[in-house]
Amino acid sequence: MSTQSSSHRAALRTFFVVALSLLVLVGGGLDFRRIWIPIGLFGYQSNGDQTVFFVADGSPAAKSGMQISDKIDLQSTPVQFRYFAAQGATLQAGQKVTFSFIHGGTRRTVTLSSVPQVTEHYYAAYRVAVLCVATLFIFLGAALVLLRPSLMTWGFFLYCLGNAPFTFFAVTLWYPYPWPYVEYNVQSLVIDAGVVGLLVFALCFLNEPLRDWRRSALRAMPVLLALLAMLSTAWGYCWGWIGGPPGELLSRIYIVVQAAWSLAVMYLFVDTYVRARGADRQRIRWVVVGFGLNLLALFINQFTTQYVPNSPIWLFHILQLSTVIVPLTVAYAVVRHRVIDVSFVVSRTLVYAVLTTMLVGVFSLIDWFFTDYLRLARLGTFAEVGAVVAFGLWFNGLHKRVDSFIDATFFRQRHKAEVQLARTAAALPLATTPKIVAHALVAEPVRTLSLASAALFQRDANAVFIRQESEGWEPRELGRLDDSDGYFLTLLQAENGPLSLYDHPWRTEGVPSGPARPVLALPIFVRREVAAIVFYGSHVHGEPLDPDEIKAIAGLAMGASVAYDHLEAEAMKREVETVRRENESLRSVIAEAQIQPA
Repeated sequence: MSTQSSSHRAALRTFFVVALSLLVLVGGGLDFRRIWIPIGLFGYQSNGDQTVFFVADGSPAAKSGMQISDKIDLQSTPVQFRYFAAQGATLQAGQKVTFSFIHGGTRRTVTLSSVPQVTEHYYAAYRVAVLCVATLFIFLGAALVLLRPSLMTWGFFLYCLGNAPFTFFAVTLWYPYPWPYVEYNVQSLVIDAGVVGLLVFALCFLNEPLRDWRRSALRAMPVLLALLAMLSTAWGYCWGWIGGPPGELLSRIYIVVQAAWSLAVMYLFVDTYVRARGADRQRIRWVVVGFGLNLLALFINQFTTQYVPNSPIWLFHILQLSTVIVPLTVAYAVVRHRVIDVSFVVSRTLVYAVLTTMLVGVFSLIDWFFTDYLRLARLGTFAEVGAVVAFGLWFNGLHKRVDSFIDATFFRQRHKAEVQLARTAAALPLATTPKIVAHALVAEPVRTLSLASAALFQRDANAVFIRQESEGWEPRELGRLDDSDGYFLTLLQAENGPLSLYDHPWRTEGVPSGPARPVLALPIFVRREVAAIVFYGSHVHGEPLDPDEIKAIAGLAMGASVAYDHLEAEAMKREVETVRRENESLRSVIAEAQIQPA
């Protein structure tokens, strides 16, 4: 694995995340046009089996004699009008649609002209709120998967795409048959991916790496996605083009599947919460509560839409907007309790660029104001120079505050790890045994930086490097370096510091795979010779080490070098002392032998 291939993967990941986000944002955002270009309505709404559960007074549907509990007869409706009849709406007012419905056992065929939807201030505010909530949903999901790519964050991102309030696109009303059906299948696949994504998130949340039944359940997710896709496709076809008993049956199956999904997700979250101990419960409490309230609102929304006649529209709007609970609780858990430790890709350079742009705008405003309004008083130049000096002094302080804010807010976990490793490096020269040094070089970085693996190879008396301490390595894996590692050892000797195994590939066999594969080698020098080598893997979620983390790890080398030098000196001192005592003992024996009488 090279740095170039890692960059390619990151670019490909970014492309897919941006493309999927734009698909939902643009497709769903078209509903926003309803504020100033109202769609056409016939004045009725029907559920999954095309049973009418709402008829507006004075609407075209009411004037045609349609009543609650009538059924839309899609099979007798011309194909090009079936989707509009199922929706009860057209994209533009004034469009005429011919369809049939069953009233009192009698089929009626009518041609209705849609009337403009009345857009009240309440509805306009609702559409704006939907846009904001959906954007927040997708932004948070995309940010997490870009900043901390893993199965867990990918699952949450798919959940955000599939459950954003405006996932159902208005574009389905734009084109004649069969394009609405094709587009409906696309958005159904997005929604099904969101269902599976939430299950993946619930499986992996604070449980990585997965073990036992959670790992088996994760392997079944592709099968579940395929089954859901087939079910939603069949239900969409029955709902929009057939109607009748098949649509009713599939609608009920869909409700049952959704209820089972909600219960499964809540079980996974509750199981994670119950198994947590101490402070961990405080960290995940809000996430569990947020998802619980969201799933409850989703189930109530589906149930009332399908089975409660004339359910108030405000209830539907409130339940739809209640999904904002999830991104808010997850964001709170991430920022406040560090449930998911994000290391932001956005660098300080971007922050400074934004600040600089802001300051340029401020300076432009000052220049315009002082030049135009203080020109007559001849104070413009002096005031502008004074403002430049004042802002320059202010920016120096702001620079430090930005650094402190970023470290304390966005990089707090890593900052704490760097401080801990610095303390460990300072304490290493005081180590009294090789075991303490090995623990500091292996266990501490793994614990503080959440690394997947680390292994210490120490040179013995025969100049062979033997594995002395490791985490994330199996006993059967590489135990010593041999002649094939000669070139690698030469590179380490010449590097005189951390060596990236992305740039200088090492072994591919006999070492851990996945995130535990060594990506960094840290040589420990004693009197200009390599006395030990420490291999470090990536983070447990697969993200590579960044330069600041590598710098923190490299800080251990000097302390370890002093410690090994001190331990060798102590060992040599003890050996000299032993030889001295043996020598004195031998001299005493010889002296006693020489004074014996002949």
